[in-house]
Amino acid sequence: VTAGVEDIDPHYSYATLSSTIALAVYEMLLILKGDTSDEFDPMLAESWEVSDDQSIYTFKLYPDVTFQDGTPANAQAVKDSYTRWIDLDGSPVNVITRFCDSPDKMEVVDELTLRFNLGSAQPLFLSAMASAYGPSVISPTAIADNATEQDPYAHEWAKLAAVGTGPYVLESNSVNEGMVLRRFDGYHRGWEGNHFDQVIFRVVPEDATRRQLLERGEADAAAYNLTIDAVDAMRSNADLQVVEYPTTSVSWTIMNAPRLLTKEVRQGLSYAFPYDDVVNVVWKGLMKRNGPIADSVRGWDPNVFLYQTDLDKAKELILAGGFAEGQVFEYMVDSNLESEQTIAQLFQANIQQMGFDLELISVDYATLESTIFGDSPADERPHMFGGWGWWPDYNDPWNQLWPNFTEANIGGGGSNGGYWVNPRFEDIMAEAASYDTDAQLSELMAEAQNILTEQDPPVIYYGQVIRYTVLGKSIQGFVPNPLYLDSFNFYDMSRATT
Repeated sequence: VTAGVEDIDPHYSYATLSSTIALAVYEMLLILKGDTSDEFDPMLAESWEVSDDQSIYTFKLYPDVTFQDGTPANAQAVKDSYTRWIDLDGSPVNVITRFCDSPDKMEVVDELTLRFNLGSAQPLFLSAMASAYGPSVISPTAIADNATEQDPYAHEWAKLAAVGTGPYVLESNSVNEGMVLRRFDGYHRGWEGNHFDQVIFRVVPEDATRRQLLERGEADAAAYNLTIDAVDAMRSNADLQVVEYPTTSVSWTIMNAPRLLTKEVRQGLSYAFPYDDVVNVVWKGLMKRNGPIADSVRGWDPNVFLYQTDLDKAKELILAGGFAEGQVFEYMVDSNLESEQTIAQLFQANIQQMGFDLELISVDYATLESTIFGDSPADERPHMFGGWGWWPDYNDPWNQLWPNFTEANIGGGGSNGGYWVNPRFEDIMAEAASYDTDAQLSELMAEAQNILTEQDPPVIYYGQVIRYTVLGKSIQGFVPNPLYLDSFNFYDMSRATT
């Protein structure tokens, strides 16, 4: 991995590496099946029932499951853990509170039966409960043992420690060096067959070193953290497997709506973007053109409007929108991502060809992220932020769009870093938060996607990401999932003995 993570608490952290660890150390009630985004396999729950009106969900738990501290993982423990999730109010809390906003809606029917009385039809509840962000069940005893008066939810402890029911125990965790997982001998699915006894995460910040470790066979896996040129070269290396898979992730450049004055300017900048070079030259096929929603997510519109590079039309719109020739636009970009630097330079060349200019502001990712999520006013922000994007917590377009394009997510940790507001889009999001039928959702999302692209674009859409994981040739059993990005199904994986 490129860096460690300072918070692996699954009820609080949104870091990708945190979810990777959670899927190995903890379990949820259910998990997405294989490479699907809307089919489920049992995890802690051996079965579940849904009422006809989709408002009541009843989960029957496997018997005799214990946490890694030896305490029982029963219905009360799951309720206690999810009560903590709600009360802690961390980043992933919306995954549950959209459907179940109070512990009072969770009913312990008996030792192994937990019922959610949601009060209205919630067809997406199972999808949310299989998210990589939030639904992990933590030992209530471990939380109680490590809680303090100042920290009643033991969040400080859970930042670096973990006690779940998963197949692996977190043996050590150093933010700067890495983590070691060892198998949990008491894991309820047992250890027959071939499995890894230990999983080691090494922090290796340098791109070249990560590549060398893989090529020399001194590391077994890397997930989406190599240069694109390195991945391209590794495709022909017989000692490595490059597993490419479609995802629910979309990449874009955020546009600062107030500073860019009008929708015409944002449309013009969208026409100025070098799409073909980005997809085919920079990303070397690891991206495909798309709008704000991936084609693997509910509600995707196959007829979504896509801009094509047209500098004449771009210049006409930018001038009509209120800017004169010679205008200098500011573009903040991650200094450590070679691909984003190249994209910025290609975009800069197009902007200059039209008689404007693009000033590139290179910063580290932490600065880019804190600026986007921060509270600085629009006039203190650059005109554009490059190299942003999103994927949903679960298979739902509202969950993809709401955090990025609604007024509620301007400042205060929200991802609407361009301060874009569209009243009709706000209405659509309110309606889509609790839709009745798939047909209704498709109709709402078709209009939403047209607003976000052709009518009033808040961002410039690069395309839908094709993720990769590089494995040593002896590694077998890996199954990527379009929602569990950069994660591994470690328990099902092994090393070939030949």
